[in-house]
Amino acid sequence: MASRISPGRQRVGYYRAHFLESVRPDGIVCLECGKLLKALGTHVLLMHEMRLDDYREKWGFNRQTVFVAAGTAAKLRRLAFQRNIGRRGSGGRELLARARARRRPEDMSRRAEARLKMSESKKRLYATGWQPRRFRKVDDRTLRRLAKGGVDTKRIARKVGLSIDQVRRRLQALGLLPPARRRRPVNREQVLALRREGCWPLEIARKLRIQRQHVLKILWEFRRQGIAVPTPARPRPNTKRRITDDEFLRTFRRGGPPAQIAACLGVSRRYVVEKTWLLRKRGLIAPFTGRRRSH
Repeated sequence: MASRISPGRQRVGYYRAHFLESVRPDGIVCLECGKLLKALGTHVLLMHEMRLDDYREKWGFNRQTVFVAAGTAAKLRRLAFQRNIGRRGSGGRELLARARARRRPEDMSRRAEARLKMSESKKRLYATGWQPRRFRKVDDRTLRRLAKGGVDTKRIARKVGLSIDQVRRRLQALGLLPPARRRRPVNREQVLALRREGCWPLEIARKLRIQRQHVLKILWEFRRQGIAVPTPARPRPNTKRRITDDEFLRTFRRGGPPAQIAACLGVSRRYVVEKTWLLRKRGLIAPFTGRRRSH
């Protein structure tokens, strides 16, 4: 039997970049510290003071992800069947009744009271003629009148009480708006070739003029099919990487707009604007006089 070896700090960056691979058959890799564990709930709560819901939200997992190793889950399943849990016999019913009795009565009463309040408030709303937005309808004559009057889509949605997407789809069906642009086709092999050249998803998205989430989905599908998707050897382009004040001031004093300074430093334009404001607040850059510097 192979020993369970934790990936350690040197490889936790890989699992943070490919968080779906942290759920391994032999255990779950904690993306906070890099340890390989059989179950993640207690470790995250005690060592990192986080709930599993917060952990899912931070690292991008969906709500259905189970943070229990496959071998541990199979072992628990075997024990459950040995103890007749879930069977129709009397033993299963007794265990189920015991588990329900252990629930705190005040929690159950609060849930029932909350559901009752929600149902009563919904009944009162429906009695006044209220309907959910997805069920509301508006006649085409009103939409035509508002659209020909020069009212924009956002104001039309606010007037008729619908969402902007509902109004836009209806106006497109009436021919008052151009049809929605279809998503441009993407060559999947080109995405894989750029990744093998050492490009990160954001760089691939900018080169192919598509969204970064689309690139991530294509790479995930390649991994699911068993195709090797290498990780770039060079560091990830980080728009918030740490730059010393001296390096920033040297580049800033050469002159140029924020976009040019950002290109020289390898950061985003927003980072340059925020850094300039902080250094000006500390007195390291002259106050802004309201005039642009001559370049």
